[in-house]
Amino acid sequence: MKNGKMKRLRQLVLMLFVFAGFIVACNNSTESTSSSANDTLNSSVNNDTTATTAPVTDTGTMNRAPNTTVKRQTTTKKGRASVGAMASTKGTAMKPDKNGVYDMAEVRPAYPGGQSALDNFINNNVEYPQMAIDDNKQGTVNVQFIVDENGKVTDAKAVGGNLGDGLDDEAVRVISKMPRWEPGKVKGKSVKTRLTLPITYQIEE
Repeated sequence: MKNGKMKRLRQLVLMLFVFAGFIVACNNSTESTSSSANDTLNSSVNNDTTATTAPVTDTGTMNRAPNTTVKRQTTTKKGRASVGAMASTKGTAMKPDKNGVYDMAEVRPAYPGGQSALDNFINNNVEYPQMAIDDNKQGTVNVQFIVDENGKVTDAKAVGGNLGDGLDDEAVRVISKMPRWEPGKVKGKSVKTRLTLPITYQIEE
C-alpha cells in the first residue's frame, strides 16, 4: 500500500516537471518570435529613416546657369518721304492738248501755303510701306496729275520707272488726296494744267 502511494507520487512529480518544461519552452519560443518581429520592424524603420534623412539634390539648381542679363539689340528702321521741285516746263508750247490740258501755263498752279506747306503735307500723310522698309527699298516716284480750273487734283498716276513694294501706289494715294490748289492761268483765265511732282523715299535707322 505504501509502495503504491510512493509510485503515484513519483508519477505526479514527473508530470509536474514535464509540464514545467513545456511552459518554459513555449515562453522561449514566444520571446524569440517577438524579438525577430521587433528586429524586422526596427530594421525597416531604420531603413526608412536613412532614406528620409538622405540629402536631397536639386538637379534644377545644379543645371541652372548664373543669373545673366541679355540685352537684345534691335534696329528699328523708319522711312520718310519728301517732295522735290516740280519738273520744269520751259520750252513747252503754251497750247492745250485735245482734252484741254496745258503742259505749261502763264501762271503755274500753286499749292496753298507754298512749298513749305506742301512739304509738311507730304511728310505728314505718306505712310512708308512696311514691305519697302523690310526690303530696304528707297528712291523717287514721279507722280503726274492735273490741277483743273477749280484747283482740284485729278488723274494722279506714277510715271517713269516704278519702285515697287507699294511705294508708287502710296505716292499716288497721297497726291490724290491733296487739298485744292490755286489753278494755273492763261491770259487771266483758269485752265487745266498738268504737273509732275517727285516724291522721294528714304529709310532712316
